[in-house]
Formats: sequence, structure tokens, C-alpha cells
Amino acid sequence: MLINSLRNRSFWFVDFIKGGKVRSHFKEIELCLKNPNSKEVQKIKSDHLKTLLNHAITTTPFYKDISHGCGIQDFPVVKKTIIQNNFEEFKSKTHINQKNFKVSTSGSTGVPFFLYLNKEKRRRNHADTIYFYKILGYDVGNKLYELKVLGSHNRKSKLKSWVQNIYQLDMSRLSNEKIVNLLDELKSDHQKNQTMIGFASSYETIAQYLEKNNLIYSNLNLNSAVAFSEYLNDYTKKTLSKHLSTPVLSRYSSEEVGIIAQQTLESPDNFIINHASYYVEVLKFDVDEPVKTGELGRIVVTDLFNYAMPIIRYDTGDIAKCCFNSEGIMEFERIEGRKMDIIYDSKGEVISSYVVYTKVFKYYHLLKQYQFIQHGKKEYEVKLNLQGTVFDYEDELITNIKSDFGDDANVKITYVNEIPPLSSGKRRKVINNYRK
Repeated sequence: MLINSLRNRSFWFVDFIKGGKVRSHFKEIELCLKNPNSKEVQKIKSDHLKTLLNHAITTTPFYKDISHGCGIQDFPVVKKTIIQNNFEEFKSKTHINQKNFKVSTSGSTGVPFFLYLNKEKRRRNHADTIYFYKILGYDVGNKLYELKVLGSHNRKSKLKSWVQNIYQLDMSRLSNEKIVNLLDELKSDHQKNQTMIGFASSYETIAQYLEKNNLIYSNLNLNSAVAFSEYLNDYTKKTLSKHLSTPVLSRYSSEEVGIIAQQTLESPDNFIINHASYYVEVLKFDVDEPVKTGELGRIVVTDLFNYAMPIIRYDTGDIAKCCFNSEGIMEFERIEGRKMDIIYDSKGEVISSYVVYTKVFKYYHLLKQYQFIQHGKKEYEVKLNLQGTVFDYEDELITNIKSDFGDDANVKITYVNEIPPLSSGKRRKVINNYRK
């Protein structure tokens, strides 16, 4: 469409008159991620890391005692609580009086957390977003469907929505009526190369509705549907893809950092890590050492562009399994959720949260929602929000859970009318109240 082309040109023209900063970042991201092993790219990433570490040592109280010339492994791994308790010490003295931008998240813990970003970091985030959309066939100016929890901080006016070509749907209460409205909008919109982004849990609800009503759409002009903020299970990925006739992919990002990794059309199962903008490690749970390939570990991120508050070796609280592609570049084979939601069998051994999904998958057509909670060493509760009024497979489900969690596990099934989301809109499928 001509108007979408004008939207695109206007965006890049405004960037041009401001110095072309976003385009410059975009070109570097594209170069780094398409040519990860070239000497030029290796130097770019090395220079970014060295400059950031030196800046942190020189300008922030928290890192001032680290010697110049030290490598990143000489820096401590920091968690949100460390940053919160030493907030002022993470601020760079050279950026305190500059125009910085506050980003915040309640996260899955419900505990407020925020950081400040400098202007160049914000531009980098914009360029990251443009790049990771572009490799899905979507470009600035095309139609974007946003399925989010909307409030005063992120709800766009009608004018801004039109200018940016964005359709927003508040999914805090995703009723059948809202799903029908979304589907009607998708069917009636004939713009090309559209993309949808939304919480994985909202996609799951839509997938269940489509499957229940046997609705399959083949001409929606959707290049992809991107899930973010929550774990995207196999059922949702396959079912939504089938019924909307489009690839369903997952993005790993956070409000306080940005886009860290994403599945792509060429890599629909593994996550391509954004090595252009972050130095990413996957470390063991008990020591700050790299995991072996195929092992679960903590995702630890160094943001190469936040100079207002340098965050080095930031433990995101999320866990993943890493692997390496044919070029020797690290990717995420699976992102399983948060470290605080790691669960254990009755003998105290770690159980992947993915196991829970496999236990309830066969009953999806009977469920609206589910939640698995570990209350004690051998105490487990499964909350079920049913489509109907009767669930005839309680004994079978308990037996299946015990097969992985232990014959001596005490499993309780609780029936509820609603599993409410967190304030962020996320729904935790797996909760550990035991905290081994």
C-alpha cells in the first residue's frame, strides 16, 4: 500500500534529519548477526564490550574497585535485588544530568523494578526491534497487531494508532467476543506483510477457541505471530499456526533490557541470540560457571549499550538450555521460564517445567487454564479451570504426575473458576512455593 510506504519513508526521513542514528545501529546489528564470525564483527563486539567495562569501572561507584583491563569474568553476577539495594551506585556519573529514560517492570515476582536508559541505548532498542521484525518479513509502516495489557502508559490514541498503523487489543480479559473481533479485523484487513505480537497465554486462549470451533483461516496476510513475555508451549505454537496459517514464533525480551533472543523463519525452534547488542552467558545454578551444552542454566546478560546504568552480568532470573549452530554460535535450544519456578521431584531432583506441560497437554480440550504448584518437598497442587463442569481423568492425571515426580508424591487437584494474571498480565503456569 502506498500509505504504508509513506509511513516507512517518513520514519526513516525523521531519523535522517536527526543524524541517522537508528539506521546506523540497524546496519551494525544486521552486519553482526549475519556475519558473526567475520573479523570485522568480532572486533566490533570486542570493542563494545571493552568500552562498556571501562566506562563502568571509571564512572560508577559499584564497579569502581575492579581493576582496568579485567575481563568480564572478573565482574560479579548481579541480580535484581543487588541492583535495587545499590541503585544509586549503578548510575554513571557522566550520565546523571543527561536526558535518560525510565523503564520499569513488575516482572513475574510482582516486585517493581526499574532502570534508566541513555538516549543511545534507547535508539539501539528501536533498531533491534526493527531488525527482528524485518527478518520476519515485516517492515516499519506495515500493520502490526498488539495483544497486550493496556493502560495509560502504553495505550495509543486513535491518531497515533493510525499514524503507526497499529491495532491494539487489551487482553487482560480475553473473552470470546474479543477473539471474534480480532478475527473479524484480521479477515477484513487486506494490507500485506502484517505481523501480530502478544502474550503467549493470549495466543493459547485464541488457539483453544479456534480449535474448539474448527476455524481455519488461510488468507490473513500475516507473515508471523510473535509471542513474548511468557513461555510458548508446543500446543499453542502448532495449533495457532495451523488455524491462522502462519508461523508462530517466540521472542525472549524484557522491558529493562530489550530483545535478547528470538525464533525466526529460518530458525523456528531455536532462539537466535542478539549477540550484536548483548554479551550473553548461560551459567550453572550453584556457581558462576558456564553450563555444558544441553544443560539447563541461568541466563546472564551484559547490556553493551546502557551507559546510564551499566548492567554487567545481569542474572535475568530466567533459565535456558543452550546449543551451538553449525557456525559455532551459541543459541537457546529452549527457554523454560524463571529460576524461581524450578520444581523438584520428591527426591529433590530438578524437574523441567516442560514436564508439567506434557502431563496436561492431552486434556487441553477440556481446560481453559491450568497451574501447577509445588508447596513442599512432596506436596503438589494442580489447579484446573474447566471448559465444562466435569473432569473424569483426575486419577489418570495424578498417576501420570507421580510417574515423574515420585510414587510418594502427594498430588492434589483443585478446581477453580479463574486463574488470575499478575499485574503485568502474565500468567504463571508453574509456581514453586517450596523453594528448596
